Amino acid sequence: MDKGKSLQLSLIVILIISSIIFYKKFFYKNVNLTEKEINEKKIENNSSENKVKNSNVIETLKYVSQDLLGNTYVINADSAQFEKDKIDNIILFKVNAEIIRQDDEAIKIYSETANYNKKNNDTIFKNSVVIEYGNQIIKAEVVKLNFSENLIEIVENVYYMNTNTKIYADKVELDLLRKKMKISMINQNDNIQITGKY
Repeated sequence: MDKGKSLQLSLIVILIISSIIFYKKFFYKNVNLTEKEINEKKIENNSSENKVKNSNVIETLKYVSQDLLGNTYVINADSAQFEKDKIDNIILFKVNAEIIRQDDEAIKIYSETANYNKKNNDTIFKNSVVIEYGNQIIKAEVVKLNFSENLIEIVENVYYMNTNTKIYADKVELDLLRKKMKISMINQNDNIQITGKY
C-alpha cells in the first residue's frame, strides 16, 4: 500500500474515533439529561393535573340569581366542595344567604353547612340555622329552601321568636308568595309550645 493512502486512511480512522469520543463526551450525556428533564416535567405535570382533578374545594364562593318577579337570591360561603357525581350540587360551609324581595324586607339565612343546587337554586341549610326576617327570628337544624314552589320548610328543633311571642315546634312552612306561615308538629298528639306577652 502506498504511504499516502495509508496516511489518508489513518487520518480518516482517527477522525471517526475522535468524532465518536467527542459525541459521547458532549452530546450523549446531554441527550440523557434532556430525556430525564422531559420525564421529570411529565411527572410534575401529571401530579399537578391529579391535584387539580382531586381538588374540588373552592374558597370564598358567592352565587347571585334573580327570578322573573325581580327577587334576588344571594348566597355566600367561606368554602365549597363539589359533589363527585352531581355536578350541579355544591356543599357549602359557613353559609349566609339573603332573599331580597322586591318592595319587602330581606330574609337572611345563616348556617354551618348547606347543599346548593346551581340549576334551580334550591338549598338545604343544615346545622345551627338562623333565619332573620324583620323583627322575627327562627332557629332550627334544617331549612329547605324550595324556589320552584316558593316555599321555605323549617324542621328539627324549631324555635320562633318575635318581639311578643316565642314558639317551639317541629315544623314551620313559609309561603313566599302569599306571605303566610304555618306552624305544626310532626306528631299530631304533641302540642306547639307558645309563650308571649299579651
